[in-house]
Amino acid sequence: MVAAWTRPSQTIGADDDHAVKVLVIDDDPLLRDLLAEFLELLGHESEIAADGPEGLGRFDPLVHHAVLTDFLMPGLTGLEVAEAIRARGCTTPIVMMSGYAAPADQRRGGQAGLRFVRKPITFAQFEATIAEVVQHAGTAR
Repeated sequence: MVAAWTRPSQTIGADDDHAVKVLVIDDDPLLRDLLAEFLELLGHESEIAADGPEGLGRFDPLVHHAVLTDFLMPGLTGLEVAEAIRARGCTTPIVMMSGYAAPADQRRGGQAGLRFVRKPITFAQFEATIAEVVQHAGTAR
């Protein structure tokens, strides 16, 4: 769950040179839409997917600069999606959000090069995480 926030009067994020397109994968439609709106407020684009298989099917390393995924989803977990992306040889930054991941899952995610974010997340934490992803997105893929 993402904490409540106040909508700024203007976009507060990236300029066109640093904007990224993020694939958002989450089975909760409200959270998925909220994350997409957060990205827009930060000056980025998003594409959404409702579950792991859809997200993996939509993922294109030539289009998506980063992936933001939930951990527990039907079909494929976010960790399985990330491992499948890594198996393709892609180094695209992946952020996994979870309120339920066990320490073993977090270790496995770390081995796959994921950035774990615990839910609930505030807008300030989200902004800092996306700023970090943007910084690394230019060197990845």
